[in-house]
Amino acid sequence: MDISVIVPAWNEESCIESCLRAIRSQETGAEYEVIVCDAKSEDKTPEIARRYADKIVTIDIHSPGISRNMGAKQATGDYLVFVDADTVLPPGYLERVMEKFKDPELLGFSAGFIFSRRNERLIFTEKITNSYLSFRDRVGMTTLVGFNLAVRKKAFDTINGFRDVPLEDGEFSIRLRKLGKIRYFTDFYVITSSRRLDEMGLLGTIKYYLEMDLARRDPRIGRLLSYNEYVKCKVDDLLLQKEFARIFSSNVSFSKMDITVMDYIQRKSDDLLKIMHKTTREQFVRKITEISESIAELKLRAKISKMDVDRAIKLIKERMR
Repeated sequence: MDISVIVPAWNEESCIESCLRAIRSQETGAEYEVIVCDAKSEDKTPEIARRYADKIVTIDIHSPGISRNMGAKQATGDYLVFVDADTVLPPGYLERVMEKFKDPELLGFSAGFIFSRRNERLIFTEKITNSYLSFRDRVGMTTLVGFNLAVRKKAFDTINGFRDVPLEDGEFSIRLRKLGKIRYFTDFYVITSSRRLDEMGLLGTIKYYLEMDLARRDPRIGRLLSYNEYVKCKVDDLLLQKEFARIFSSNVSFSKMDITVMDYIQRKSDDLLKIMHKTTREQFVRKITEISESIAELKLRAKISKMDVDRAIKLIKERMR
C-alpha cells in the first residue's frame, strides 16, 4: 500500500461526506486506503463513513492526537496523510503527495490552504496565515498543520506519533523536524472550513500559531498553555504573561498598541525580515518571542475589536496596491 488517508471525526455529519467523497475521487496511480477514526459520534458520522471508508476505528475519547495515532496503527501505507473531516482535498492531491516524497530526505509536509467560505476577511486571513507558515518554512522552522499533514510512516513511528497535548500538530512538528526535513508547501493547497477562525477569531488564530512556537521554549510555558487549554481560566493569562516577561527578558518594553493590531504585526514582520540575515539564531528567536509576548498582552488587554480588524485590513490592502 502506498498511502493511508486518515480522517479523525467526531460529530461531523455536516461535512465529512464532502471530505470522503473528495478522497475517493482522487485520480492517482498510487494505491491508497481510507481510514476514519470515529470518537463515538452521536450523529450520522459513522453511517456516512461506512459508505466511503475501508476501515473505521472507534475510539472512546475525543482527542485529535489519539485519533490520528489509532488510525496510524491500522494503516498499511508507506505514507500517512492526515485530513480533518472539514477539509477537502483538491483533485490531484494524492499524486502531489507521491511526487513530493520522491525527495528521499523529506519526512513530512503540509500544503497551503484556502477557506471554503469566501469573503474579504477570510481571504485576508488565509493569506497572512499562509504567509506566516511559509516564512517559518523559509527560515528552517517549519510548522505542519494537522488538518492537512503527510508523513512517512517510518518517521511517524520513530517519534511515536502525536501526543495528547494542546497544539498537538505544532508539538509533533518540533519532534519531526529534529529527525529530518519537513516542509510547508504553497504550490498546492487544500480547502478547509473557517470554523477554527470562527471559534478563535482573527487574533486567536494568529496567537494559536505563535503559541505552538512558544510551547517548546520552556517547560513552564508548555504547562501554562496546557492548563489554559483545559481549564479556560483568565487568571492563567496573567500567569502566562508573567512567565513571558520573566523567562525571556527583564527589560522588554511592551508596545502600547495605539496603532491597529495588524499594522503592528506587519511592522514586526518587516523588522524581522530586515534583521534576519545579520543576527544570530538566538537573537532571531528572541525577536519572534517578543512578537508572541505582545500578542499575549493584546489578548489580556482585550483591546481587539471588529473595527480594529477592519481598519487593519483596509490599511494593508492599500499598502499592497
